[in-house]
Amino acid sequence: MASHFTDPQWQKINHLYHESADGYGLPERRNDSIVIGSFNIRKLGTVAKRTDQSWEFLKNTLKRFDLIAIQEIMDNLSGFEHLQSLLGDDYGMVVSDVTGAKPGSSGNAERLGYLFNWRRVQRTALASDVTFDRSEIVNNLYNNSSAFNKAWRAHTKKLEAWKEKAEEKKSQGKRAPAKPPIELPKFVSFIRQPHCVSFLIKGDVNAKPFEFLVVNAHLLYGTNKQEREWEFKALLEWLTIRAKYIHRLYHPNILLLGDCNLDFDTVPGMRDDIDNFLKGLNKSVLKSKKAAKANFPMLSEHPTQGILKTALRQKQTYDQIGIFSNDPRLPSPFDNQTAGSVAGGYNYSVFNIANLVANALHNKDIDQVTTEQRKAIYKKSEYDISDHMPIWMRLKLPE
Repeated sequence: MASHFTDPQWQKINHLYHESADGYGLPERRNDSIVIGSFNIRKLGTVAKRTDQSWEFLKNTLKRFDLIAIQEIMDNLSGFEHLQSLLGDDYGMVVSDVTGAKPGSSGNAERLGYLFNWRRVQRTALASDVTFDRSEIVNNLYNNSSAFNKAWRAHTKKLEAWKEKAEEKKSQGKRAPAKPPIELPKFVSFIRQPHCVSFLIKGDVNAKPFEFLVVNAHLLYGTNKQEREWEFKALLEWLTIRAKYIHRLYHPNILLLGDCNLDFDTVPGMRDDIDNFLKGLNKSVLKSKKAAKANFPMLSEHPTQGILKTALRQKQTYDQIGIFSNDPRLPSPFDNQTAGSVAGGYNYSVFNIANLVANALHNKDIDQVTTEQRKAIYKKSEYDISDHMPIWMRLKLPE
């Protein structure tokens, strides 16, 4: 099975894209509002890794956004820079250094980046990683030393068994099994440090602009679902504490945009658990009049589209938008119930690339094609586009 779409397949995809992409959740451009979003573009590295049609598809999609956070940018920046050049002089870029691995070693090293429309979004002075203080990490290790010692001992046994198996496979001329990861008993630190950049969005001449600290995150993906939830809640804790004293921040609103790797499909009740956790923050930590309120629209059931899935395979809602604000012009959890009811007003959704491709190639929705056709769509889309789909939020311009 070839890894890329053929030229005739791209012709069909592009024809449907230009004819009716809006019908698949791609946000339209409007003068009265802005579109902010997030997109994990799988292994965004060298230009040669993708076809010209792939770059054109990504360009046309990203032009619908005024500000978008991009995850999974590789150390080689040529692909990200190529995207910015395709978007033209109206678009600027910000990118972090690599995070997730020690320089020179293999691991989860990636960059986190932003693309933004200069005509509508202004970058301001702040740029920083989101980290935990060393003393906090040390105290965590000390206070939970028994649990960590138990984890170290368990990992040592797994390593010994792995070494035996690896030697056995080597003697047989076979590939060694993957080295087992350490399973932590508590959250320690982020697998990749989230990246925070400040932006300003202007509206009417006399209107107070929106000022955001935007946090771009690509959280842990692994077999330990508990550890993934710990990392997400740790980021929420960090954001919530900052939001509690939001009047002290460089900008008085926080936006979280990113791939949080929340696996609702395989963890029953996690969506409700996270939703209740967030509601609890609003009632407890963020109950002060000065504190921001938390809203995660992708966790809410959209009033017309239902539960939104953001992974290409239509099972998980990995990607998230989080709003921490006490500005009445910005959406609260209550506003999610009427999202999309007013043209140019608040809304949120997903650009359903999987359905677009399935309709273009087979004239059927992704859940109606054959298993073999579905596998081909997923594999080729992952290589040519991504294994995630872009998420977005529309906000009316400040007035």
